[in-house]
Amino acid sequence: MNELKQKQATLTHELETLEQSLPQLEAEWRNAPSEFSANGNAIGSPEGRAAADKLSTVEARIRAIPGELAAIDRKIQHLERLEKIDQVKADSIKAMTDTAAEVEALERKKAHLSERFQTIQLEADQALEKARKAERDAATSYAKSLADGDTEGEKTASSEMQKAAKQLATTDEQVRRQDLILGALQVELDTIETQILSARQRGDEAKAAALGAVGFALDEEWNAATERLVAVGAQILAVSYQKGGMGDALSGLEVPRFGPFHSRLDRADLAAVARNISLEELLAA
Repeated sequence: MNELKQKQATLTHELETLEQSLPQLEAEWRNAPSEFSANGNAIGSPEGRAAADKLSTVEARIRAIPGELAAIDRKIQHLERLEKIDQVKADSIKAMTDTAAEVEALERKKAHLSERFQTIQLEADQALEKARKAERDAATSYAKSLADGDTEGEKTASSEMQKAAKQLATTDEQVRRQDLILGALQVELDTIETQILSARQRGDEAKAAALGAVGFALDEEWNAATERLVAVGAQILAVSYQKGGMGDALSGLEVPRFGPFHSRLDRADLAAVARNISLEELLAA
């Protein structure tokens, strides 16, 4: 890591220095003396060509350095992530557990409030219907008594209508207050639903982070395993070379590797190592 950061700093300084040198190099190129052909055409000069080459070299280097810096930055980020991967995994798993418990608690609270909401709403509907029915029944009795000429029944029915009207007014007021309660409960239920959605989203994000950490660790484990493949595969090719062969074994080898420190592993990688393995090293293996 320190070596990469030092190289990063060196390249950054080099880029700044080269960019600062451009105006002077451009001036040297423009001011270089020119030579002329026999017919008077400018054909340049050794000094001009040298200045142009120097300017071109510096410009090419300026274009190349950002790519090198980007590659170094990817490696540094990779190493920094590797250092934190165990903690990221542990934190993510804890977050998954915590959000699952939070969702469970919120779901219980939501179920309780939903049950109370339905109960209050049902009681209000039933009370209102009962009061309205009492008023309708009293009106029916009054009409029947009036039709039958039942004076006493008419008085009784009229009294019942008055009672029913008062009860309906009282019930309407109770229902109005219950509607206020239901409105407040609905707001609370909506808030809880939002909290549940938020907790589930955080749980999904924690799950993704945990799986990302596991996948990253497995990538590194895979890369380590490929190093063993390089060692054994190179020995296989070295045996072929020592026997006078062309090392045709493993000709179709193509193994993926992960991260900025590794490229795809193929036969050429093994061959490069195999050429440096001596007979003595093979026999001692």
